[in-house]
Amino acid sequence: MNGSWGRRALKSFMGAVALALSLFLMMAASVHYGLLNLLGLTSQAGAALSCCRTPFSWCLVSPTMFMTIIPWVGFGIVATGLLFASIRAARSFIVSRRFVVSLNEAPLERFPELKKMADSASAPIILFADEQLKAAFTLGLLRPKVYISTALIRELGEGELETVILHELNHAEKRDPLKLFVLSFIQDVFFFIPLGSYLAKLFHGTKELAADERAAKETGRPYDLANALVKMMRMKRGSIPAGAQALDNTSFAEKRIKELLEPGGAGAIGKPVGLAVSTLLIVLTLAGAFAAPIYAGGRKLEKCNHGYCLSSEKACPSHLDQCKKACDLMEKK
Repeated sequence: MNGSWGRRALKSFMGAVALALSLFLMMAASVHYGLLNLLGLTSQAGAALSCCRTPFSWCLVSPTMFMTIIPWVGFGIVATGLLFASIRAARSFIVSRRFVVSLNEAPLERFPELKKMADSASAPIILFADEQLKAAFTLGLLRPKVYISTALIRELGEGELETVILHELNHAEKRDPLKLFVLSFIQDVFFFIPLGSYLAKLFHGTKELAADERAAKETGRPYDLANALVKMMRMKRGSIPAGAQALDNTSFAEKRIKELLEPGGAGAIGKPVGLAVSTLLIVLTLAGAFAAPIYAGGRKLEKCNHGYCLSSEKACPSHLDQCKKACDLMEKK
């Protein structure tokens, strides 16, 4: 075990963050360099729309009109994702906070072996009285804490308990709850980017394998952690909030156990070539949309009478009365 899962987890996290930052920088550049152009073009487009009977009139099919509309579509999609992500993030934070407050904290002295570990642990360990959750998890964005239930401790042997605690302490040391929160936010904002969702899910899995790897390496007893996972899979437990790892996904739990018993047995991670290509196409489309107002410069909206309208003399924005009669589809001539 050479820490390979930890490196993969870090790469997936940094990849998702880099993707999000590049998109935000793209939008910021568009606002900085093209906002005035976009507002000017939007004003012209509004005047054209006011004189044509329908926004689908061929009078409005022009490169400049396209440069006016497409950036607003892009901003609208991202704004929708940002609103959705903010609501989800706030809800997740509130639910987790209420869950932690509802826990019935118990003194660590009830379990001397746990108290001994807590005294030298890199993060606070909280024991809570429980007969339903039977779980160990790490919560907290800025100051993560490890939580473990009394019911789970009674089910595990001393060596198994140690590996479970070390697993959770690794999550706390790596600030995994905060990373998950950030990745969930990115995934919700850029819901239309397939590679973003893939990287978020990849991190969710590799961080667990990395924590397993670290616990097994520190104790030299991977079998103890594997046995603990088997016991926890067989337990009937209550639900825990998002951000706390559960063992409901049986296939992934089995993958973790296999990796502990046979390092490398979990298999290699495939390269998402299709996702990468589709993401590249989406990003290039967004780049073109956000760059449109920059390159539009001081252009004026093309005249509505460029061969598609009934009138061949007047432009819509300049002669509204004339346009209301003349700016229509040729089929109605």
